[in-house]
Amino acid sequence: MTTQSTPATLLSRQASALRTQLGGVFDGDIEAVHQARVATRRIREVLAIVPLPSDRGGQEEDLAAGCASIGRALGRVRDTDVQIGLIKELEAHTPQAAPSLVLVRQDYDADRLKKMRRLIKTLERLDVDALLGAICHQHAAIRARVTSAGWRMQLRRQLMERADAALDQIGHATGVYFPKRTHSARIAIKRLRYAAEIMEAAGEPRLAPALKSLSKAQSILGDLHDRQELADRLSRYQKRDGVKDDHVKVTRQVLSGEVHALHAKYLARRADVRSACAAIQHIASTTTFPARELAIGGALAVTGLALARWTLTDRTGGGAPRLIRPAIRALA
Repeated sequence: MTTQSTPATLLSRQASALRTQLGGVFDGDIEAVHQARVATRRIREVLAIVPLPSDRGGQEEDLAAGCASIGRALGRVRDTDVQIGLIKELEAHTPQAAPSLVLVRQDYDADRLKKMRRLIKTLERLDVDALLGAICHQHAAIRARVTSAGWRMQLRRQLMERADAALDQIGHATGVYFPKRTHSARIAIKRLRYAAEIMEAAGEPRLAPALKSLSKAQSILGDLHDRQELADRLSRYQKRDGVKDDHVKVTRQVLSGEVHALHAKYLARRADVRSACAAIQHIASTTTFPARELAIGGALAVTGLALARWTLTDRTGGGAPRLIRPAIRALA
């Protein structure tokens, strides 16, 4: 039997996960920072479906804004950790450039320390324990504010919009490598995956294959983006004392080769990602609706037909046709 979660239980679960990691975060543990960031993202995703202000100390504070501040601070540290890990790999696999890479890594280590201090101060300023307590204590208010059908409809609407956005960004990125366009496609895929994970947790098992496809593509594009970021930043070190130009050049060449290999790997999966987007739209449009929501269901059906036509006829790699958007807007 499939266990069905509600926004209240999802918030409680992720708040507990974040609390579990706080000790490690305050100690600067790499894995704790990563897991805390994941939990924060999931909390923010649920709050996006049922946004609810909390009353703390007589003043209304937006829980989502507090989580966003924590998420940004965690993200800065996590991104630096990933870059440091990449530099260590390059030191081992590109020994001719290692003397310069050691100096680069030392700069990143110093930058991480600064970001960790800012993260700890952010957690203290926001009183993260009280913030997490407020999130958990909002369960009754969440149930009172939104009906079961209400939050589910919001989630379906969000899935349809994000699937459409992902298809647009995937098409806009084309098969030729554009760093910014590819990064935008990655962000759109990631946002769709987060929303789909909530629907799966709410009792929709049909999403599992689509989620697997999105996760693989996101991972590939994430590795690609990390290497592109490092390659771009290394160009700033060409005039740094102790860092040799030829070391920077060979390292960037290695990174460029990895970027293009990862891009080719993503392109090999692109059709699967598009199919996953289509599957998510279909599942969202075919879920049973109460009678009063049939009009919305009709709009979703039109969207599904438009996407099916696009999937069968697309030969250019372009985005979904504009026919989809009026149906999406009808959901607002």
